[in-house]
Amino acid sequence: MKQRSSRLRRQLLDLLEQHQDQLQGLLEERGPLLRGSFGIRSRKCGKARCRCTKGRGHKSKYLTATDGGKTRQVHVPVGDESLVAEGVSRYRRFARGRQRLARLFQFQLALVEDLKRSLVRPYPADNPLPLASRRGPKPQGDRRDRR
Repeated sequence: MKQRSSRLRRQLLDLLEQHQDQLQGLLEERGPLLRGSFGIRSRKCGKARCRCTKGRGHKSKYLTATDGGKTRQVHVPVGDESLVAEGVSRYRRFARGRQRLARLFQFQLALVEDLKRSLVRPYPADNPLPLASRRGPKPQGDRRDRR
């Protein structure tokens, strides 16, 4: 028992350090963050003698994201291309860091629960009170059971 609780405490302290490192990385981000995908599309202008009619279209860069369940595309001018590309990259990096932080937190909670279970002892020894299995009100049985 002591060995198990000591091991759990060490694991929790290691996770705490990882949690702090991950949080520090998120706090250092200064933005701007741009949600969406940055990509290139080619299009045809419609002029009869233009090179785009022979298969090579005019290249344009777009930021694409969903808005209210619909996909929207916004043209990105040449002067803003690097700003948008960096913003999208920062957003993705931030989102991955947030996901890692959430997974670490879930793992921490599971370890804390394991630590609690390793430390709880029944009392009194001859007729112990039951250990808590869950929180909240008792579930209502099926309506058919009440008849």
